Amino acid sequence: MLPSVVLLILVYLRHLVSASPVITGKEELSDLLDSSYGFNDASVVSAFVGELKALSNQNITKCEKCITRLAIGKSLSLLRPDLVPQVFTQWCQETAYWSNTTCTSTFGRNTVSNSNTGTNFADMLSLMDPFGYDGQLYCYYKESAQCAKPATPNVTLSHMWPEKQEKHYVAPEPSANDTINVLHISDFHIELDYTVGAEANCSTSMCCTPHSVNAKTHSGQSNVTWNSFYNSTYENTTLVKGSYIDVFSNSSIWVPATTFGYYECDAPEILINSSLNSIVQYSQENELDFEFAIFTGDLVDHDEIKYTGYQMTVESEEVIFQDMKDKLGSLPVYSVLGNHDTFPYGELGQENHGFTNYFAWNAELMADMWEDFGWLDADASQYARKHYTGFSVETKLGLKIISLNSNVWYKKNHYAYWNASQPDTFGQFEFLIDELVESEAKDQRVWVIAHIPFASDSLPIPSKLFAEVVERFSPYTIAGIFFGHTHLDQFEILYAGSGDDSKTIENVINVAWVAPAVTPWVENNPSWRYYSVDRKTFSVMDAYNFFTPLNETFNNNGEEPVWSFEYSARDGYNISWPETSPLNGTYWHQIASGVNQSLEVNQLYENYAKRFSPYVPDCANSDDCETDYCFLTSFTVDDYDNCVKNIA
Repeated sequence: MLPSVVLLILVYLRHLVSASPVITGKEELSDLLDSSYGFNDASVVSAFVGELKALSNQNITKCEKCITRLAIGKSLSLLRPDLVPQVFTQWCQETAYWSNTTCTSTFGRNTVSNSNTGTNFADMLSLMDPFGYDGQLYCYYKESAQCAKPATPNVTLSHMWPEKQEKHYVAPEPSANDTINVLHISDFHIELDYTVGAEANCSTSMCCTPHSVNAKTHSGQSNVTWNSFYNSTYENTTLVKGSYIDVFSNSSIWVPATTFGYYECDAPEILINSSLNSIVQYSQENELDFEFAIFTGDLVDHDEIKYTGYQMTVESEEVIFQDMKDKLGSLPVYSVLGNHDTFPYGELGQENHGFTNYFAWNAELMADMWEDFGWLDADASQYARKHYTGFSVETKLGLKIISLNSNVWYKKNHYAYWNASQPDTFGQFEFLIDELVESEAKDQRVWVIAHIPFASDSLPIPSKLFAEVVERFSPYTIAGIFFGHTHLDQFEILYAGSGDDSKTIENVINVAWVAPAVTPWVENNPSWRYYSVDRKTFSVMDAYNFFTPLNETFNNNGEEPVWSFEYSARDGYNISWPETSPLNGTYWHQIASGVNQSLEVNQLYENYAKRFSPYVPDCANSDDCETDYCFLTSFTVDDYDNCVKNIA
C-alpha cells in the first residue's frame, strides 16, 4: 500500500509545482499522507528508498531520473524531513551512486541545530521547484551534470539604481606620488591536527594528520632524507625549536610531514605564524606602515566532513583571527568568511526563511571578535551580526570597504538552489547596491571584498548580477575588487558585452584581484602581498608579492622559512605603463593578451600563480595552462564556461 501512497504524492506534487516555484498546500498534502502515519518509520524509509531505486530501471534520461529523485525527496521533506537523510543516504549507498563517505556527507544529518528539520539537503528540497530551473540547476552542478546546464534567465537589478551620469564613465585621476600601503592576506586554512611525522603522501582525506594513510602498503624505511622534524612553536616572534621527532621509526610512512608543512597539506599554525611574523619583520625593517589590511577568507582546513565539525570550525576561526590580532597589533583587518568558514561546509541559509538558527552562531562570533579587536565599530558589527557577516565600513582616509559573504553565490550551498531564478533571495545585492548608490552620490570611492571569484565556483545568476553591478558603478565609484579562494595569484577582467569577441582593450570595464594563499594546499608556495594605493582615488598603483619556497624547509634542520620578495605587479611582466597610471583593467588586459599569445608570458604567469613551487606546470609540454586565458578574461561563470568550450 505504501508505495502507491508515494506515487499519489508525486502526482499531487507535480500538480502543485506546475503552478508555483515554491510548493504550498501543506495542509492538503498532510491530509493525503495521513494514512502513511499508520506505518512505522522503517516502512516509510523502505518505501521511499524503493521508489528511488526503481528509477534506475526506468527507460528515462539521467536528467529525468535526477529531477524525479528531487520530486520524491520533496514529497518526503514537506511532512517527514527527519527521514530525508536516512532515505537518501541508504539509497545512495545501496545503489553505489557515490562512495559511502560521499553519500553520508551529502545527505546525512549534519546541521548544527537541534531541530527535526533534517539536513541542509532536506531544507532545500522543501522549498525548491524540482521540475523548473531549480531542479535543472541542481542536477547540473550538484549531481555531476546529470542534466545539461540550463540557460541563465535574463534577470536584472537595474531598477535599483539611478541612471549613470556622464561623469561616472571616467575614473578619477590619481594624485602624484602620494600613496598608502594596504596588506592583503588570504586562505590560511589552519590544520589544527597537523602532525609532524604523519603521512604527507596520503591517498585519502587531508594529509599530515593522525588519520592520513596511503592505500599502498609501504614495507621498509622511507627513502626520504629530510631532517626538519621538530616539535617547534613560536613565542611571540621567536621560534622555539622543540625536540626532534624520530619519524622514521614508523616504517609504514611513505613521506613524513615536516615541521612547517607540505604541499599536500593545509597550513600548520607554525607556518601561519611564520607568515605573519614575516609581514611584521618586513614592515619594520623597511619602515613601511600599513594603513589597514584585508583578509579574503578561508580559515578552516580541507579535511573530509567526518573529521570536521562545529567545534573544530569555531576553534579554527578563533585561533587564526587571534593570531592575526596578536601579530598585527592595532592594524585594522577587514575580513570576509570563505566557503570553509562555516559548518556544515559551504552552507548559508536565507535568514528570512527560518534558517537563522543554523548559522547565526557564526555571524555572532565574527561580529564579537571583529568589534573586540577594534576592526569594526559597533554599528558595522551589528550589521554583520544580522547580514551573513557582511558589512560596510569607512576607513579614516574616506575609502568605503564593502564586505560580502560569497556563500550566497557558492555552487555547493544547498540554500542557493531554491527559487534560484530570483535575483536576490539573500538580500545581499540590495545591500551592495544601496551602499554603492550612497557612495556615488557623494563621490566616494569603494573597495568590494569577498572570497569566491564569480568565474570560479559561482552560480550563474549571482555571477551575472554582480557583473552588472560592477559595470554600472565602474570606473567612477568602484576602485578595487578583491577575492581569494583559488589559492593562486590571479586576476579577472570584466569586459562590456559577452563572448571572446568582446575581449578588447576598448571594452575593459574593471578588474578583480585574486590573492595567493598562505596554505600550501595544493602544491603552491605560501604567499602574501601588499598594495601601493593612491591616497586620493584608492586605485592600486602596484602590488608587491612575497613567498617562501616551502621545499627549502624540508631539509633545513628545523630552521625558520625564509620569506623573500617575489615580484611587483608593475614590473613583473615587462609591460610599458605610465608611472602615474594605476594598474587597472586595461593594464591587466595587456597581460592577459600576452598569456593568450605568448608561451613565454603564459609560463611566467603560471610561475607567479603558484609562486615558483616545484609543481608549476610546464606550459610547453602539457595542456595544464590552456584555460588560463579564459579565467583571466572571464568575470562570470557563463563567460568562463563559454570560453573553455571554444578552446580547440
